[in-house]
Order: sequence, then C-alpha cells, then structure tokens
Amino acid sequence: MRGNCYVTCEALWHLLGGPKSGWKPMYVKHEGDTHWFLKHLACGGCPEAILDPTISQFKSKPDYTSARGCGFLTSKPSKRAKKMMRIMVWQTGHTK
Repeated sequence: MRGNCYVTCEALWHLLGGPKSGWKPMYVKHEGDTHWFLKHLACGGCPEAILDPTISQFKSKPDYTSARGCGFLTSKPSKRAKKMMRIMVWQTGHTK
C-alpha cells in the first residue's frame, strides 16, 4: 500500500461524487512521508469524518489535526485514478 495513498484517495473522491460529495482531500506528514486521506467536514449535527483507506501501511495513527487541505493535480481522474476506479468497482459493472 505504501506510495498509493494519493491515487487511492483521488479515485475514492471521484467515486464519492467529487466536489459535491463534501469530502476534502487532505495530506499530513507521517512517519517520514506525505500521507493523503479524505475528510468530511461536520455538518448539520454530524461529526467530522476521516476516510483513510491506506492507514494499514503505518505502525501508528497519523495526527489528522495537523493535516492541510489540498486539491488533486487534475480536475478529472488521472490515468492511475481511472485504473484504480475500475479495480474498486469491478463487481458492479461500472467502467469509468
């Protein structure tokens, strides 16, 4: 999993609805690397949520409070994200 957090988060973000989903791409320095995850801001009484699909690569939990928001390099899914999206939804028949 190491080295795939950016593309995994990019693919998930697009699958979840992109900018309309309420999920925000975030990054944090952790165990010597930049680590990406998604954060959903609290709204309407719902608590803030963290979606970190590649957390198992670490020995310790990242300090999400020190994370910074940042957009992805492209507005549409990158080639790597498209490939990841096909893998993520293979059972549903979607072919984005």
